[in-house]
Amino acid sequence: MKPIQIKVKHVVRLVIILIIAVILWIYGAPSFHHRKFIPLPKHEIEKIYKKIKDEKQKLYQSEGSLRFKKGQFYLEGKPLRIFSGAFHYFRVLPQYWNETFLKMKAAGLNTVETYVAWNLHEENKGLFNFNGHHGLLNVRDFILTAKAHGLFVILRPGPYICAEWEFGGLPSWLLGELGMKVRSNYNKAYLNAVDGYFANLIHHIQDLQYAKGGPIIAFQIENEFSSYSVEVEHLKTLKKMMKKYGVVEMFFTSEATLSGWKNGLHPILSEALPTVNFKDLEEGGQELVDFIHGLSEDFPIFVTEYWTGWFDEWGRKHSTDMESTKLKETLTKLLDLGASINFYMFRGGTNFGFMNGAKIYQQQDYRPVVTSYDYMAPLSEAGDVTEKYYLIRDLLLKYQKNVQHFHGATLKEVPANMEKAAYGTFPIKSYLLFEDMLNEDNEKIKSKMIVPMEHLKLHHGSGQNFGYILYRKIMPRTKKIEIKGSVQDRMQVFWNGKEVSTFDWTENFYKIRLDMHGSVGMEETDNKLDLLVENLGRVNFVKFERKSTFDDQYKGILGEVFADDSTEALEDWVIYPLDFRPQHLNKIWINTKYKPIPNWDPSPAVFSAEFDVEGTPKDTYLSMEGWSKGVVFINYFNIGRYWSLHGPQQRLYVPGSILHNKKANTIRIFEQKKAGKEVVFYDSPTPYEHS
Repeated sequence: MKPIQIKVKHVVRLVIILIIAVILWIYGAPSFHHRKFIPLPKHEIEKIYKKIKDEKQKLYQSEGSLRFKKGQFYLEGKPLRIFSGAFHYFRVLPQYWNETFLKMKAAGLNTVETYVAWNLHEENKGLFNFNGHHGLLNVRDFILTAKAHGLFVILRPGPYICAEWEFGGLPSWLLGELGMKVRSNYNKAYLNAVDGYFANLIHHIQDLQYAKGGPIIAFQIENEFSSYSVEVEHLKTLKKMMKKYGVVEMFFTSEATLSGWKNGLHPILSEALPTVNFKDLEEGGQELVDFIHGLSEDFPIFVTEYWTGWFDEWGRKHSTDMESTKLKETLTKLLDLGASINFYMFRGGTNFGFMNGAKIYQQQDYRPVVTSYDYMAPLSEAGDVTEKYYLIRDLLLKYQKNVQHFHGATLKEVPANMEKAAYGTFPIKSYLLFEDMLNEDNEKIKSKMIVPMEHLKLHHGSGQNFGYILYRKIMPRTKKIEIKGSVQDRMQVFWNGKEVSTFDWTENFYKIRLDMHGSVGMEETDNKLDLLVENLGRVNFVKFERKSTFDDQYKGILGEVFADDSTEALEDWVIYPLDFRPQHLNKIWINTKYKPIPNWDPSPAVFSAEFDVEGTPKDTYLSMEGWSKGVVFINYFNIGRYWSLHGPQQRLYVPGSILHNKKANTIRIFEQKKAGKEVVFYDSPTPYEHS
């Protein structure tokens, strides 16, 4: 018999189903409709305008190269209309930047917009890196490449960026500070950290501003701040920091609703140009546009994020896209209004490694984002032009008046898509036992009590950022294990190497019975309890009413472990930080204890295969069907997570630039649950069923 795993959620779900069934039996089935947008009442909007007037508030006027008046941008005295595309340097390898910029130019764009991911550039506190990681850190090179193609650049340096990115771009070591409150002036430690970040970032790129001969024409202050707070003084502080370190170009903010303006955001109108984010004019977009028009006849309409699609979350259906006719109708209206537009995203790219974010919509409704950030954008995850690309291009080419470029002009021909390869099927040849993998970890920590990743004494006080954390305890004969607290985000429980239970973020009751006869090996003294916890991504967005969640993004076990109804928490643990950083990964890669595949599944384990590529390597897609859950590395590059049973993503994008053609390519797979026997490379991404 298997050990009993008591889960309250199953009982709760059954009760809920029964209640719904009774309601339906009594009242009949209700009609479920799409929740319609509810506009802010006109009198509430008038109150905002009145506050601004009564307070005699002076509205923002740009002192940078990019200025505006009478609803029009001007650059060096000439009218400028901005047609921009969001394209993040940290989601697409540098070998593909030129191709992407060319396709943007051919679509009628004159600008590229990118966030800056603080947590990549300062992974360890005080240690900054703007180069390396296969070029994904090279923000300066990205801006210079955009300049070479004649594109202006809009920079959104955060420090918070959302972006469906791990912790919204904030470094997790911030959470190691006692009483940390992010995105606020409340905490001096946060402000000091941001100041250090801005000092290093701006020093690195400040000469690339337009006033100094570069392509950068605007900087955003924070990001959709009113969804989180209306602490305007914090936004003012961030602006002062940027100016202190040399930012001279136009400042702007962006918001997706009017709620923040209603709740007191309006003083920021003296500091930055207000811009808007939306997908549909009928679902809030028109209200935002009208609000900007009502603020000042000088403010141009700039849609900083015109959402071209949406992202996917593990365990949910593939996102639905806007109908082509609806997209064309909405975009035409915006163009006729004279709006400047940034298409978010124009190329989405990939959440390589462990860098995906997550959303929390309501209590315990944590939703991690998948590895692909295709976003259903005009350019696919691999940079291919799509039907949506041509729809947008056909429209933009009709509205090219005042769409001046940094240099050059719109390209007349669209570059061809790069050929993809289906490299075929390759068997798994060897594996490395989980225990052998652990024995190579020199960073194991002895701790009296269980602590989360962020509180581990690692990396000069920065703790552990990503990956997995293993808590190990040697135990006497035991009947029952109970964890009091919470697990973030997914935990596998092993007893003497055998998995006995799995829990995830939906649980609030963690009990495992180990006393079922014959279910697990049980020694009198030396039994090994392993609790393997995966960080599936810190949240990148929470609603205003749940803002404290941002300060509580600890990963691992937040609580204590008890045995056999004892009131004394278990102590003296050995903790393994399994973050798969280069040093850690290299030890796994060159380990001499890989063995031939047995006739039983040794998961969790690292599995290995090799494959050859003839000719110039091409982009391809790795299918993980037949596998369960884990992460894949090819030639030392972390291409991301897979979770086949949860979906919707089944195939991982593999850039051809990481492959070799003169020597074997090595793939390593850390599988947590159930391994497949082979891997398959296709020439197309996951074939989703579109509703």
